[in-house]
Amino acid sequence: MRFIADFIGALREAGLPISPAESLDAIKAIELLGLESRATAKSVLALTLVKRQQDQATYHELFELYFANIENAKESDDDTLESPAATDKQESQRQDQENAEAKGGSTAIASSVLGQSLAQQEDMALAIAQAAKAEDLSSIVFFTQKNHFAYKIMQRLGGDELSAELRAKPDSPEQKRLQDQLAQARARLLEQVKDYVEQQYLIFARHKGVKFREDHLQQAKLSQLEHTDYALMQRLVQKAARKLATQHSRRRLTRKRGQLDVRKTIAANAAFDGALFHTRWKATRVERPKIMVICDVSGSVSRVARFLLLFLYSLQDVIPNVRSFVFASDMIEVTSLLQQEDIESALEKIMQRWGGLSTDYGKALAGFQEQALTSIDKKTTVILLGDARNNEGDGRTDIWQKVYRQSKRVLWLNPEQRNSWDTGDSIMSEYSPWCSSVEPCRNLKDIEGIFSRILKYS
Repeated sequence: MRFIADFIGALREAGLPISPAESLDAIKAIELLGLESRATAKSVLALTLVKRQQDQATYHELFELYFANIENAKESDDDTLESPAATDKQESQRQDQENAEAKGGSTAIASSVLGQSLAQQEDMALAIAQAAKAEDLSSIVFFTQKNHFAYKIMQRLGGDELSAELRAKPDSPEQKRLQDQLAQARARLLEQVKDYVEQQYLIFARHKGVKFREDHLQQAKLSQLEHTDYALMQRLVQKAARKLATQHSRRRLTRKRGQLDVRKTIAANAAFDGALFHTRWKATRVERPKIMVICDVSGSVSRVARFLLLFLYSLQDVIPNVRSFVFASDMIEVTSLLQQEDIESALEKIMQRWGGLSTDYGKALAGFQEQALTSIDKKTTVILLGDARNNEGDGRTDIWQKVYRQSKRVLWLNPEQRNSWDTGDSIMSEYSPWCSSVEPCRNLKDIEGIFSRILKYS
């Protein structure tokens, strides 16, 4: 059942959620029913392994690719076990050589093991599958690795010895003809090996490559992202936000129930001689966080701002009370735009209209004071995303001090690494005393961690 386990591994790499219990059910089902009927095996594995309609196409594609290889190898194995083909061919070759020598002639014979197999026209499917397994072909990740694995499989089959045989100077016309035949057979074998590697790549690596890319983007600096990565990153942001929202919703439901109210529980069950048929719980009030987010959209910071706002507005179920502001020099409230339009198109409009301009934190904070300072209270969390680079201007830290004193807490998220703070025109140390927390915010993992903590302690 090793190949069933490998197939389940390929499905998991493709994104199908398969639990250990479901894997065991699939293996037990195949042990009972066998693989003689391909249609039955396909249906049974689908029933045990595929839970979502959206995964059906991936399952069918991988099943056809994977079990085509298994059947080819099995047929080759059966031929080897059920018929003495290899032995008969070797014996026939030996007899031909003896007959030729008795008649005074000569017959060329391949000296390498692989050459003998090719000369006898053996089916190499099983040998290829075994060599691929020995080389751990299922670990293939990138398209560029295909030639490497094909070369390694050919080596394991005996390609080096065959190459040496083909380079040797022939000592007879028969030997020259044999070398020509073996060279053609080797070319066909290499093509067969490449086809096999191609199939294994489609089974195991294509989705690994996507996963590898996703893992890389989650930790990549958002300020360095190429525009071609935006679509994938947006999906990753929304996926992470949904996961976090689900976790927090469950936690909030648990907290709402509170602690057991012993007095009310006893009173509610007085009619049942003290048997606890009904429980009463102390109500726990859980307030959703009230957030104001301010994003610097100048220069490279605008890329981080895009994904911070996308993450925040993907948490609408658990953080519905959000006011959003963006600035380069002028402070602009964009709450209505983000709420009324599709989030992605709204972000695009924001970045096109206000992104990339020169920065003036002093002017921006003055605008924020006029528009929102009176709305901040002890239930408000204020989040500012910015690099604190103010082009040598007045940073108006007096306004930021008011924000800090009026709010529940203030978080400053800086897209630069810590050793860059207070270098050049950065005035991070002027704002830091008036922040509850100052943290780097450079990638998706940082954003996810920041909002996880906000939700946990709200």
